Parts: sequence; C-alpha cells; structure tokens
Amino acid sequence: MVHGLYIHIPFCERRCHYCDFNTYEGMTDLAPDYAAAVSADIAARAGEGLRAAPGGLRSVYFGGGTPSLLEAGLLLDLLDSARETFGLAPDAEVTLEANPSTADAGKFRALRRGGFNRISMGFQAAQDRHLEALGRVHRVADSERAWDLARQAGFEDMSLDLMFGLPKQSLPEWEASLDWALERGPEHLSFYGLTVERGTRFHALAARGELPLPGEGEQAGMYEEGIRRVEGAGLAQYEISNFALPGREAVHNRLYWENLPTLGVGAGAWSFVDGVRSGRLRGPAAYIAAVTSGRDPVAESERLEGREARAEEATLALRMNRGLDLGRWAAARGDFLVEFGAALAPAFRAGCLEREGGFLRLTPRGRLLSNEVFLALL
Repeated sequence: MVHGLYIHIPFCERRCHYCDFNTYEGMTDLAPDYAAAVSADIAARAGEGLRAAPGGLRSVYFGGGTPSLLEAGLLLDLLDSARETFGLAPDAEVTLEANPSTADAGKFRALRRGGFNRISMGFQAAQDRHLEALGRVHRVADSERAWDLARQAGFEDMSLDLMFGLPKQSLPEWEASLDWALERGPEHLSFYGLTVERGTRFHALAARGELPLPGEGEQAGMYEEGIRRVEGAGLAQYEISNFALPGREAVHNRLYWENLPTLGVGAGAWSFVDGVRSGRLRGPAAYIAAVTSGRDPVAESERLEGREARAEEATLALRMNRGLDLGRWAAARGDFLVEFGAALAPAFRAGCLEREGGFLRLTPRGRLLSNEVFLALL
C-alpha cells in the first residue's frame, strides 16, 4: 500500500555544475519510449498486487532531471497511468518540477487542464552571474517569465527553490535573491546550502582549490537571514529547508518525512514499500530495456529493520519543525529516549535538541547543525 508516487524524468538540457542527481544530457530522443516504460512499470507494480492507500494517491510528483522538458502529452499520459492504475485522492497534489528555460504557455495550460495542480521551479539565484557559475541554462528574466506564464495558466500552488553559499556569493546578494523571490508571492519556498558532491564539476574545482565558497559562519548567517525574511513574508518554516503558507506544505515532502510508503518509478527512482527501500536501474536505456522485456527494473534493495529502521524514521521526523511525537512513538515502539538518549546526549548538552509538549525537536541551533545530530542518531 502506497500513499505517493514519484516519477523520475532523468533528461536535462545541461547538467548543472553542482548536480549529482541521476540526470543525462542529450537523451530526450528517448522520451517517448521512456514514458511508455514508466507507464508499464506502474502497471507491473499493480499487477504484483501493490495498491494505493484507501482514497487513492495523495501525491504524484514528477522530479528530475527536468520533467518540464517532456511534451505535455507525455506528461499527461503518465499522470493518466497513475490515475487509472492507483486512483487519486480528491485533493491529491500533482507536482511538476520545472526549469524556467523550458516554460511554455501552451504546455502549462494543457498540464493544468489535465490535472497538474502544483509547479516547483528551480530559480536558485537572482543574479545572472551566479546562475552562470552554477551551470544553469536559465537566467533571471527566464525565471520571471516562467513564473508569470504558470500563474496565467491557472496554477495557484507554486513553489520555488533558492540556493545559498554559492561561490563568491555575498550576504547582500543572498538577501536580494530572497526579496526578489518573495516578490513573486510563492505559496511554498525551499532554500538549500550548496553541497559539493563527488563526481560533480564543483567537486573537481574544489579539489584544485578553485571553488571560493563562503565560510561556515557566513553560510550560517545566510541561513538565519533566510528564515527571518521568509517567515517575515508569512511563510512558516515546517522543515529545515522548507517554508509554506498555512495549508500549503508540500504533500510529497511530508510523505517522505513521515516515512510513509511511496513508490518511485523511472530510471534511478527510489521506493520505500513494505519496509524495503529499493532503487531502479539508473541508465535510461537500461531501464527501458528491462521494463520492455518484462524484467524487474530494481537494481538494489534493502530491508530496514530493528534499530536501523527506527533511527532512520526518527531522523526524518526530526527534520520537521514539529519534531518527533514521543507519546506516539512510545505507544508503537517503546520509550524513544531509553533507546536513543545516550547517543543524543551530546546534542542535548550542545543545545541542539529540546523536549517540549510531548515532542522532541531540533532547536534553531540544532537546525544549523542537523547533520551532526543525525549522524549521532544513526
């Protein structure tokens, strides 16, 4: 039984310099065959007996890559496959990640008519020089145009992403990006600190000492200023990096942080179903070939059990501002602090965790140092 469906579209115009996601340039000619394979994958999982939770899927999320590169017809075919196979809840959230460079008025209108009701756009910065340095294919003017086109197409639930801690980025530039983004009036906003991942262009530059990033103190200041400005605009923080107007928290995100079963289809997509975490074949051509021939496209899987499973569930819950419900945990699994209190004692002493109103949650300091807290827990 699954609550959500994630559909991975791995195609990109160009791979960004910081990106370590499962994405590929120059393969959009595979899109029709790929979409057909994803639909077949969805049907095969239902054929194995997988069903949606009562009432239908609460979320269908098209991520990537750049899902908005696909023609509207292919995207709508995939949504129809999800709808016909699993059913959608009446208030299901149907999200498309979109790169501003791919914005098209006709496509947005067709998607909105066909059942998509949420757009998530990767703006990243309000300065063209930073977009260029990140390897983005869009510019600030493209972001503004794409936002307006989506609004005109009838999308009333829209999210945008920003990044801080960029090479040579100053605090005033980050503040300008925040203010510019908030002027768009988003229902949801996410911002993330740049992470240098292995295998990326930025990792190679950093290894040569050619990636001048702000220091840890500067990045902490950017994070704190981001919270202040975004909450000042009426979007409440509900997770370490995510903010929303009341009632507009991302359903897709919450399913993940609440550790609820979600099916992932498409090349490299990850699922969490029946206590098993599994990932599909990463190469688009290999994925298409496997599904087309009737083979299981899962490349790796593991069953999470015991303390490991409980630690991961707790880590996900602590990402949210409301934290971990200690009473609910005790009713299902025993006393959380008896099992994990010793491991988390340094985090308590450092002022990173607090217990309040029956919940265990990260403090503002803890959100800055969340990775250290989670490593102790895991």
